[in-house]
Amino acid sequence: MNGKPAVVLLSGLLFACVQAPPPAPPAAPPPMAVAPQPAPAPVAQPTPGNRRVGIQTARCERLLELPPDDRAAASLFYIGYQAARLRARTINVGAIADAEAQAYAYCEAHPNRPAVEAFRLAFLRTLRR
Repeated sequence: MNGKPAVVLLSGLLFACVQAPPPAPPAAPPPMAVAPQPAPAPVAQPTPGNRRVGIQTARCERLLELPPDDRAAASLFYIGYQAARLRARTINVGAIADAEAQAYAYCEAHPNRPAVEAFRLAFLRTLRR
């Protein structure tokens, strides 16, 4: 008879020891308004594959109108072109920026002159030493 009251008493104690579940966390705040994404930059149209440019006749004015990436590519082309024409065996890579700056300055002063002339002069002044 002693066993039954102990079981009841024990089970009563167990219920007394059970903790209440923790309160639910507060609801998450509503998401902040997201700024609209800027419109993507327009994609440049590729240059037609059959477009031809006269190496000797392209004008300085047109060179200066090119976007920066195209102008840089044209500059390197003309520097290499002049190196080949003048049969240079070496080139001072550190002076390329100076040669480009001189060629651009020449083109700004003489927009109707051929770009090849600007790079020939710049090559002779800066890269052929």
